[in-house]
Amino acid sequence: MNSISRTQSTINLTEPAPLHSVTRAAIDGSLRFPMALWVRGSVFWLLVGSLLSLVAAFKLVVPSFLDGPSFLTYGRLFPVATDLLLYGWATQLGIGVSLWLMARLCGSPLRHTSLLTCAIILWNVAIFLGSLAILCGYSTSVEWLEYPNWASFLLFLSFLLIGVWVVLLFSVRQSCVLYVSQWYLLAAFCSFPWIYATANRLLTWGVIEGSAQGPIHWWYGGNLINLWFTPLALGLGYYIIPKITGGIIANYYLAILGFFSLLLFAAWSGSAALIGGPIPAWMMSAGVVATVLMMIPMVAVVLNFYKMLQGHYVAIVESPALRFTVVGIISYIIFTTLSFFNAIPSFNATLHFTDYTSGRTMLALLGFLSMILFGAIYYILPRLTGIEWPSSSLIRWHFWLATVGVSLMIFSMIFGGVIEGIALEDAAISFVNVLSYAAPWRWLVVFSWILLLFSYGAFARLLLTMRWEAASLQFKYKV
Repeated sequence: MNSISRTQSTINLTEPAPLHSVTRAAIDGSLRFPMALWVRGSVFWLLVGSLLSLVAAFKLVVPSFLDGPSFLTYGRLFPVATDLLLYGWATQLGIGVSLWLMARLCGSPLRHTSLLTCAIILWNVAIFLGSLAILCGYSTSVEWLEYPNWASFLLFLSFLLIGVWVVLLFSVRQSCVLYVSQWYLLAAFCSFPWIYATANRLLTWGVIEGSAQGPIHWWYGGNLINLWFTPLALGLGYYIIPKITGGIIANYYLAILGFFSLLLFAAWSGSAALIGGPIPAWMMSAGVVATVLMMIPMVAVVLNFYKMLQGHYVAIVESPALRFTVVGIISYIIFTTLSFFNAIPSFNATLHFTDYTSGRTMLALLGFLSMILFGAIYYILPRLTGIEWPSSSLIRWHFWLATVGVSLMIFSMIFGGVIEGIALEDAAISFVNVLSYAAPWRWLVVFSWILLLFSYGAFARLLLTMRWEAASLQFKYKV
């Protein structure tokens, strides 16, 4: 009897709990309207942010392009584009799919969704007005925290309202056993309000002495990626892979190691960006050590995913959700490896003020997180709407254009950054010549943004087609 109990406990820990069809229908019905708002809003900001990123990248190689209006200068376009991708696209969609996933894992439908809908609308209004404020010159000038104080406070308030539902879902869960995805999602939802409010309080809402601003800023930047985006993506991966392959977590203890080592080292990794800067030596050393040790959670997670995917290579080819997820995992490996090299002082001295740093950020955002978010949407929407994706050719176009676009962008920024860094260290090379060396690589970045814009356009077309099919089915049902 005890052996049976232990076996059942192990099964519950290493695979998502099955749900009755009635419960699944109730959960999906409660989240259908909020998910529609999340998906439409996030894809809209993805398209706008990508278009502005394309214009900003083009202005780096042709500075005279659109140089008349002040609101189209690079110093205003670039932060707006980045913030739209960070908060309008990745964070917003991450919240939506995480809430759906939490409801499924807790086995409880969402209740009282009117306040949640208000929070979603408030989030998008804050992003829209905050972006307009930046274009008009009312930026805080703090990277990734450029929104004016009132806009960032609205975002924080909106997230708190959404976080209430995560706590409520967790409190009414049907099982006392927590699946691995729940660990990661809870860690992410506890981390984001803490790091976002702390960074804004010290850097924009309040005033702090200049010597402390750098460490706080990079503490936020590192934690936004490692304690918000990374847990979201890994939690989704731990759910999507077993659901599609029909398997279980290959090694439960590796999952434990990956989760707790991520929590232990992630918070310190941001200060590695300040190697050689005017901060205490122990802080730089802690950042370097933490960044190097971030290889531990990466290896633990990737080993688990690799074992879970073994023997299911046909599913990777046939399933869009799994295909995007696998590309996201590969991007995670490359991002962690690049961060490892960037934390080595001798490498950092060469690469710090180059496109190498920006390339790592874009790989984390567009390669790691975005690809897994796309995979989650391809998995979730047919279950929410009851309609299969209408065009396999558009899915292929979306996948290959996104994969090639991200790969080309990262290749160009990383190798172009290395060339920039080597040239900057040579006193015989003028700064004008350094810019000429970087120009071909930045043209490739422009081309990669064009590919990504077409890719995201194909995805938006898919969503519109699915929406029209759902509307026509609903009309026929009423008739």
